[in-house]
Amino acid sequence: MINKKQIKQIEKKENIKILFLIESGSRAWGFESKNSDYDIRGVYAQDYLKVSPIKDQINIVQDELDIELWDLKKFLKLMVNSNPSCWEFLSSNIIYLDNPLRDRLKKIFKSNFSKYALKKHYVSMARQNFEKYINNIGDKANLKKYVYVLRSVACVEWINKYDSPPPKHYKEVIDLLPNNVKQFFEKIIEDKKKSESLEGVRNKEVEKYITSFFTLKFDKDKDNFNLKKIDDIFKEYAEYNASS
Repeated sequence: MINKKQIKQIEKKENIKILFLIESGSRAWGFESKNSDYDIRGVYAQDYLKVSPIKDQINIVQDELDIELWDLKKFLKLMVNSNPSCWEFLSSNIIYLDNPLRDRLKKIFKSNFSKYALKKHYVSMARQNFEKYINNIGDKANLKKYVYVLRSVACVEWINKYDSPPPKHYKEVIDLLPNNVKQFFEKIIEDKKKSESLEGVRNKEVEKYITSFFTLKFDKDKDNFNLKKIDDIFKEYAEYNASS
């Protein structure tokens, strides 16, 4: 967990104004273990009226804190492309520093996102994690990696059924998984609470379900973001004075 003093120290060192900070990792998803890090994500504004380059991202690792901060302009550019990381930032229920901006952007995203783009993003995330951590390392794998892959797959199922961005907590989406896959998921969650290392034999039945998503064709739609409105929001928060 991060405190106000640490936030102020980061702002002073980086010469930025942090607008909001949330928990984005396993703690926000609901399947953290006792030694899980805090995956803290946030958005900041900075002094844009300067010649020197601005920072579009800041990464800080402090003990158990894994902090990743995005510049507001970067965040908004990705948001209008229905980027799932932006939705993960906006939908977290664990909030360390809030700002009315977060709720405004959350409502805008929900009303204007492209279902096609978001589903493609989640499938891409599932495929990348599957290939990196499960499929290319032999007959055994760290079983906890399945939960990250399956959560992405469940998010696709959620969008298909409800035409809305998926909720953050895993318990709200896994009911859409087949019963055998859901049971496998929940078993790993219980074991993960005891240890981050869950070496075990790969589950081919679950993998068949996972990989079936990699060849799906989704109906295309377009996002409805009002770019002028997004520009106006940026201008409103870009008035941040770095000396304040």
